[in-house]
Order: sequence, then structure tokens, then C-alpha cells
Amino acid sequence: MERPTVVIISEEPEFSTAATRRWLQEPKVPSFILLERSSSSRLGGGGFDLAVIGGVSPESISDVLETIAPTGRPVIHVSRPNGHSPQSPNVVTLPEIQQWPDLLVTLGTQVLARERARAELTMLMESSGRIEHEATLGRYMLDVRHNLNNALTSILGNSDLILFDPAYLSPTTREQIETIRNMGMRMNEILQRFSSLQKEMELIESTQKPASKSAVAGA
Repeated sequence: MERPTVVIISEEPEFSTAATRRWLQEPKVPSFILLERSSSSRLGGGGFDLAVIGGVSPESISDVLETIAPTGRPVIHVSRPNGHSPQSPNVVTLPEIQQWPDLLVTLGTQVLARERARAELTMLMESSGRIEHEATLGRYMLDVRHNLNNALTSILGNSDLILFDPAYLSPTTREQIETIRNMGMRMNEILQRFSSLQKEMELIESTQKPASKSAVAGA
């Protein structure tokens, strides 16, 4: 899995340095983008997983958050004592106390893990939707196969009966009926492949179900 990207926005280089230096002590280090408040407009297109704001004047916080809001990405705001704490569902406020770098890394790691789990859940739901769609299509195809088999049985049976007594047929008519019969045989071969595929799918499902039950029991 790709490394997450953390954007640190600050008007104070010391803040960015303290945040990245502490994060570099962790086993899993994200990629960092360091921006000044004046450059935060670059964030409108996304391209990051978490934004950290600190060392930014109170009057600039709203502008920065307004830029980030369209991306839907989570934000951690390291707020100075008695500073402005923005109220937003995507913003978590962290007081700038003495141990703030430790708290930032702990909280940031949890937020990134949550976002990663949310993304994986979204992908799983999309995959499940595609599988359900394919299953519906497969059931429809099997139903069509059954109806086509009935029609082909009638076509092949009647063409065989007509060809069994060719005395009443002209050469042209006989050739046409033989063409109909041959095309019917080809269609029958194709439908037989569907039958083989259905058996393979049923076999796979029967082998997967016991494995799933064992996994649940082991859990």
C-alpha cells in the first residue's frame, strides 16, 4: 500500500520542523508536504490524506479550512492556548501544550488508519456491487440458456424428421434445412459450454463455503 501523504501548513518553520522530526521517529513515516499559509490554495485539488495546521494566525485559519473543505480530507488543528478552534466535522483540534508533537503523531496515525480502513471498505463495497451485478447477469444467462435449449430441441428434432424423408424435398430446400440444422448444432455446442461453466462455478462455491465456515469458527 502507498505511503499516506500529510500536508503541514504553518507560518512558522519551527512548527513544521517539530512535527516532521517527531514523526520521523515512527516505524511508518508518511510523505510530507510543507506549505506556508499563503500557499495553501494548492490544496484545492486534493492529493493528500491528512492536513495538519499549526502556527497559523487565527484570522487565517478560516481561509485555510475553506480551501481544504472541498477535498473532504481530515484536518488536525494544533491550536495555541485561548486560540480559535474551528467547528467542523472534519477538523480535530489539538492544544499546543508541551507534548503536542507526541499527541499529534498519535492522533495523526489513528486518523490515517481510519481513512485507510474507510477507503478499503469503499473498495470492498464497490467490488461487492460488481460481483452482485455479475451474479445477476449470470442467472439471467442461465435462464436464457434453458429457454434456448428448449427451442433448439424443437428445431433440431423437426429438421431431423424432415431430412429423414428427403423424397419430397428439392435440393435447394434440403440444403437450406441442413444449414438450419448445422447452425442449430453450433448453437447447441455454445450452450453446452455454459452448462460446463455453471458446473465449474457451483464446484468453486461448494469448496469456498466450507473454507469460510472454518475461518469463522477459527475466529
